[in-house]
Amino acid sequence: MRHIFSKDVKLVAGQTSPEDALATADYPASGSYIDVAGYEWVNVVIHLGAINSGDTPTFKLQQATATNGTLATIDTVNCRKVAAHTDDDQALMMFLETSQLTATYHYISVDVSAVSNASYGDILFFLGGARHKPVTQATALVPTDNQFIKAG
Repeated sequence: MRHIFSKDVKLVAGQTSPEDALATADYPASGSYIDVAGYEWVNVVIHLGAINSGDTPTFKLQQATATNGTLATIDTVNCRKVAAHTDDDQALMMFLETSQLTATYHYISVDVSAVSNASYGDILFFLGGARHKPVTQATALVPTDNQFIKAG
């Protein structure tokens, strides 16, 4: 069976400007939480840049009942990571089966805390197991002329 990543997996950026320093905030922000109702799973990849020695960035994958709802804990072990300045240039990866969300919760965001000294990181969400394919990519993030397919 052929799988084409750009058609099978939806890519969502956590930040509008990923090259900027992290702040204590939700990624994406309230009002833009990611609706995962049409997907079976989510992979969250957080690629750390330079982490300031005065910061201990904490990343928590959380759930909400609405795009701007109050975030709630999913899991304190598998959906949470405290990074250190020695974690520069590493990637954090969290996998979530959407069936593990609390009933009526189908929006997610990564809550970032304990950063105030110019620590960097990019947060990307990969939504898979789409109920309807092909998935539609956000053209601002993945323009059609940036999607290349060579298949026989």
